[in-house]
Amino acid sequence: MEIITTNCPSCGAVYGGNITSRFITCEYCGTRFALSEDEARALGIIEGANLEPQPIVDPPAPADAVPMYVFARDACEKFLKGVDEDSFESTAKIVRGLGIEDEEIYLIHDDTFFKSGKNGFAITYGGFYCREMSDKKAHFVSWEDFADRIDPELGVDGYIRQDGVSICYFTDDDDVLCNQLISLYRRLYTYATTGR
Repeated sequence: MEIITTNCPSCGAVYGGNITSRFITCEYCGTRFALSEDEARALGIIEGANLEPQPIVDPPAPADAVPMYVFARDACEKFLKGVDEDSFESTAKIVRGLGIEDEEIYLIHDDTFFKSGKNGFAITYGGFYCREMSDKKAHFVSWEDFADRIDPELGVDGYIRQDGVSICYFTDDDDVLCNQLISLYRRLYTYATTGR
């Protein structure tokens, strides 16, 4: 057997070792994926040209998995312990500017210089609110929509996007955006898609 390295298609974790089966379960996020037919043949795992397709089924979420909103609340509380909380202070202006009504807010940020509430983001019980500088009103992404899209990506000028849709607008501190906020959003995404 040859030793190879491959990446998990879900979380990007690197998996290397003596692979003896075409099917691999990621040690980090639990996603089950398959090597391509050519990779499996090169490793001697399969022979010949015909290979019956095998369904790839993600393992079920653990029985003790908490609901998404509980995980999000706890993740946001942990995030706030490692940053300057003044930057994430809730005001009536930003709540109104994002169009949030009667919803529990876990993390919120007013990205305007004079704190007018005209742009920023929030993570709430139901999902994400985001309003960029050029937006006339905020848009909302539910937890279900969040899980159905690609991994959150760090864009230019303070954006975290999924499939071109902004889910975070934060220009106050590049270090917080590039390290802590994107890590928070990726943790939320992993949990939303795998329950882990």
